[in-house]
Amino acid sequence: MSICRFLKNKQNPGITWGNSIIRLPGGIIVKRGGVTPGEVATQSYAYHHLDPRIIRVPRIYHYFQDFSDRSLPTGYLFMEYIPGPTLEEFDEPTGTYLTRRLANVVEHLQQFQASIPGPVGGEIPRGNLWGFDDAGMAFKSVEDLTAWVNRRIELLKKTVDFSSYPLVFCHLDLCRRNVIVAKNGTLCLLDWAYAGFYPRFYETAAINFYNDDFWKSFLDTVNETIALTDDEKRSMDLIMRARSANMRWLFN
Repeated sequence: MSICRFLKNKQNPGITWGNSIIRLPGGIIVKRGGVTPGEVATQSYAYHHLDPRIIRVPRIYHYFQDFSDRSLPTGYLFMEYIPGPTLEEFDEPTGTYLTRRLANVVEHLQQFQASIPGPVGGEIPRGNLWGFDDAGMAFKSVEDLTAWVNRRIELLKKTVDFSSYPLVFCHLDLCRRNVIVAKNGTLCLLDWAYAGFYPRFYETAAINFYNDDFWKSFLDTVNETIALTDDEKRSMDLIMRARSANMRWLFN
């Protein structure tokens, strides 16, 4: 841990909050900060199940938590370093071939299903789709997820029913910095903190958060590749409304 702290201060000067990415000798990267067991389990699932010809996932070497700060444990995730620029650094990030390949990645992820919503292992879902404080609870069933949304859209006098939707593997944070184009042209997907199993329109909803030309083109391609039904589009709109309500009011 002391080596990681030293390299963190050297490689990430001035960063006192959030996660840090620390590069170690020997082709190893350490993600240090709020890394939970659920994130690690979900990334491990992705590494072992996804086709690396379609999308690479960094291999996990080791993980532990430091509980010296009792209020918030610090997670250390040691994983494979994959060299290459992210889409933030890519010369032509709006290339059609990249949006098509990423849409194929989304389609590939959605081939994998589970019976319980959320991250692998059943932790509290995290990320933009839930509001400022994440979902606030772990879901044990599709009924739990449905109830979470319906509680927050109650004032709209509308409801959702997710019982007929398969729970498919979603990343939910497909921003540019999380996609590496490796030297051989392979795409690599990073940061599985928000990932888990949800109805497929959750991924489409998450892509809507990114507002630039590339992601607009990507969203259009995803909509062509994975054509949502009218009922799915309605449900997607309502989960976004539930998110807004969760950011404004406190729900017990």
